Formats: sequence, structure tokens, C-alpha cells
Amino acid sequence: MERVKKYEHRIGLLLRLGVITSSILMAIGLLLAAFQQPQSSGVENPTLKELLAGLFAGEIVILPASLFMFGGLVVLLLTPFLRVLAALFAFLAEKDWRFVGVAALVFCILVGQLIYTLQ
Repeated sequence: MERVKKYEHRIGLLLRLGVITSSILMAIGLLLAAFQQPQSSGVENPTLKELLAGLFAGEIVILPASLFMFGGLVVLLLTPFLRVLAALFAFLAEKDWRFVGVAALVFCILVGQLIYTLQ
């Protein structure tokens, strides 16, 4: 019983961390959107490759607000995946094979749905 509480506590921390990280990224994105100059219609956002090249070249790179907003959304969407994966490993450690199967099935359904959605 004590081990179960330990896993529940860790999974709860994982969920809180996901929501907090997502909220921070989205708040940064909102602040940047409020203070960045609006782009003209002919200017594209830099690609990730261009941003990384600028960082490695030692240039000061101002990340677009949309990158933070998108990152916050991705973290928020990945949090349930990580929760199911953490539960799967907790059930494996407990050798509760019935729930290992259920958690594995739920994880496969989530991954399948993500792959189907991205096509």
C-alpha cells in the first residue's frame, strides 16, 4: 500500500509539473505577443533551423511568441501521455499484470489516435 501511495504521489507531481510548465510557456508567449512588434504580412517566422543556427553563431535571437504558445500547448497535450506511461511503469513495478495490460492498451490507443490525427 505504501508503494502505491508513492507512485500516486509521483504521478501527481508529473501532472502538476506538466500543467505548470505549460502555463509558464503560454504566459511567456502572451507577454511576448503583447510587446513584440507586429510582423508585416511578407515576413515569415524563422524556422527552427534558422533559430538554432543563430543561437550557435552567438547571435541574440528573439523567439517568436507563437513558439512559446505552441510549446505550452504541446506540453499540455503530452501530459496525459506521460501520465499513462508513468502508470504503466508503476503497474510493472507492482507486477499487477492486469493493469499493465490496461495501461498498455490505453497508451497504444493514445499513440494510435495521435498518429491518425497527424496524418
